[in-house]
Amino acid sequence: MNKKFIKNSLTYGIVFLLLTSLIVSCDDLVDENPISEIAPTNFWRNNNDAEAGVMAIYDAMQTAYREGHLYWGELRSDSHDRGSESASSTSVEIVTNNVTEGDPEATRWNFIYNMVNRANLAIDRIPKISGGDQSLLGEALALRAYAYFTMIKVWGDVPLFTEPTEKSGPELFKPRTDANTIMQTIVIPDMLKAEELLAATARPFRWSTASILAFEAEVYMWMKDHAKAKIALDNLIALGEHSLVKNAEDWENLFYNNNDGEGPFLGLQGVFEDERGKKQEGPELILSIFYDQLDPQESNGDFRGNRSGYSGILFAGLPGYYISSELELKWRDRFPIDSLGWVTKYPGFEPPLTRIVVEDDPMGGTRTIEVPIYGDFRYFVSIEDGVDINPGDGTIEEIFNQRVAKWHKFNYNTNFDDTDIVLYRYAGQLLLLAEAENRLGNVDRALELVNDVREARELPLVAEAEFGASIEAREDYILDERQFELLGEGKRVWDLIRTDKFVETMNETYNLRGEALIDDTRKLLPIYFEHFQENPNLGNQNPGYSSND
Repeated sequence: MNKKFIKNSLTYGIVFLLLTSLIVSCDDLVDENPISEIAPTNFWRNNNDAEAGVMAIYDAMQTAYREGHLYWGELRSDSHDRGSESASSTSVEIVTNNVTEGDPEATRWNFIYNMVNRANLAIDRIPKISGGDQSLLGEALALRAYAYFTMIKVWGDVPLFTEPTEKSGPELFKPRTDANTIMQTIVIPDMLKAEELLAATARPFRWSTASILAFEAEVYMWMKDHAKAKIALDNLIALGEHSLVKNAEDWENLFYNNNDGEGPFLGLQGVFEDERGKKQEGPELILSIFYDQLDPQESNGDFRGNRSGYSGILFAGLPGYYISSELELKWRDRFPIDSLGWVTKYPGFEPPLTRIVVEDDPMGGTRTIEVPIYGDFRYFVSIEDGVDINPGDGTIEEIFNQRVAKWHKFNYNTNFDDTDIVLYRYAGQLLLLAEAENRLGNVDRALELVNDVREARELPLVAEAEFGASIEAREDYILDERQFELLGEGKRVWDLIRTDKFVETMNETYNLRGEALIDDTRKLLPIYFEHFQENPNLGNQNPGYSSND
């Protein structure tokens, strides 16, 4: 499934606003009749309508996750710290896990319920179409399951809607349903049924067999059912549709989006004019949320509803967030960026990257020589200053307060941010399988999987003694490897919560920073205060937040 097809599908198939009838942006349709005047029963007539309806769910997903993916599963972790002194109150609240119920960026759920409502409509109507495409139904089920799983992780118990809501009324004012009930009655059945129905083996921007297996593994790991997670991940590998990239440039291209290609690029080989623009391609990408500059900026009632939040959040001119010094020091400890540290830890292993430096020669002139760049290339690609923190003479410049530069190398207008959000990537799935294998007692297989990723990243292999002598020690090691590999991809918070390490890890970090410590109540976020005004049946705020203090 190519990007052009997705762009056209999202442009011409955007339908349904929550609590209203249908809308689309397709000129061909609105020339005939205003789509808002077409009743849903008249719209769902054939598979073309069904395709448009499913595309509308993806459209709602763009808006729901454009910033939430980072706020919910990434920026609350030990990988990030507050940015400049001009950082917003939101960024301070997020990195200290002291989010208030009045902070809409992190706590509102209306956009994700818009996504759920569109999915419910497709799930209700597609089976009623004569010869209805069952794979489209599978996509709708997968999208609904993913949305509810997200809400369970973020807020815990939430209202459960399984029927489409096309107008306002008392049926909207539902109480919250127990999270485990939603898992057992919606998330798991929907994802398993989707696996049966999805026709495509793999495609990067729409649900397929590969991505539903990745999702199943994530769900089962959340439930600590490591055996079922292993089955899903073994089946994903057996598809043979994805593979690891083998060098720094290809790894960078998985994420790279310099927008329109204007301006200088600070990369692995120094500063130069970049003409690559948006890449974000490669055999590791299993499923991403697609964005395109040509789509209307405003969507679903959000000013940047069809724009990614990555540039504005991670690479703003006045940064709200920096990569934490704790992560940088951990990364440098595992993969030293000075010559002495590297050679001491990894004798005889030549780093893959080099740079050209100019030095004085014995005759009083200068000469150029090629010198190694010590360390993990992922580190240099991911931080703002790149290899400039290593001047090439074996020393280190102690530069911290780095913006995440994995996607962007310079600032540009957030109104044009079309950075795709990676949901599942092959390297992450291999490391997740390593974690499951370790829990199942298959230590050799777990180590093999970690080293598969290490080898692809041109790094020294992990020795058995270094890997750890206990399940817990090995799990910590694997989680660190995931933290390095998946920085900025919205996984770290969930990794820590599902392994029961969130509070301990964050409090160790907060002790170092002099921040207030947290307890288990901070695993969930508060519900936006206006939702209680909108729905009097929601009950109490999540424990530990203002209305319950």
